Amino acid sequence: MEVVIYVDKDTYYAQSGPGSHRMRKKDTYTQVNFRSAGTTHMSLRLKELEMALQSMQSLSELDVRLEQYPTPPSMAAAVLFAAQFEHGDITGKTVLDLGCGNGIFAIGAALLGAERVIGIDIQSTALKVARQNAVMLGTEDIIEWILGDVANLELSTRVDTIVTNPPFGVKRRGADLTFLRKALAIANIIYSIHLSGEKNRKFLRESIEQLGGTVTQIETFEFPISRIYEFHTKQRHYTKVDLYRICNG
Repeated sequence: MEVVIYVDKDTYYAQSGPGSHRMRKKDTYTQVNFRSAGTTHMSLRLKELEMALQSMQSLSELDVRLEQYPTPPSMAAAVLFAAQFEHGDITGKTVLDLGCGNGIFAIGAALLGAERVIGIDIQSTALKVARQNAVMLGTEDIIEWILGDVANLELSTRVDTIVTNPPFGVKRRGADLTFLRKALAIANIIYSIHLSGEKNRKFLRESIEQLGGTVTQIETFEFPISRIYEFHTKQRHYTKVDLYRICNG
């Protein structure tokens, strides 16, 4: 199957077979082709990956108790692109997305040629959207979706790479550590997003070391948060987050 992304500066279209997913009114466009997942995508450019992820359907309902803050497509693309082209952690690997939401990391990993991808989320509505996005972008054959709590996830074998945007641990103290604890129990390499700040960095480094992991890299991003919950007073604000690359052992 070939997935085609039609794009101009205001419009993103994704077409897989006879159907299409339209984000905004189409004017003129250029064409970018993605081969079906499960193959090597060394020619895939960062902008092309970002365009594909921008075409995905978002979640319509978010639960503040789960601290759901959707990962922006530009950031997801940058994280996955760096994971592959700086470290070789995606293509040909088994990749797991913990708390997958609409499937942005799972599907992005599939587009970059992951051999097998797993996405887990506690919300059935999120997995429904993720499945639809996978079909739309032609990656449904290699992604397995699991409905369940990350803390209770059991796998028969270890995975190569985990990419996750876990709860920040503000509304539910320790929720971020629950994700890290599970990730370090089942994966060789982890990419995980957390609130920035020296105090939190010190806490997370110590916690990761106690869990048997080693932080090999930290990159800081400006994370945009729209007015999605009642307590938000601004239409959009930015908060600094750190992306941790963690090696097990």
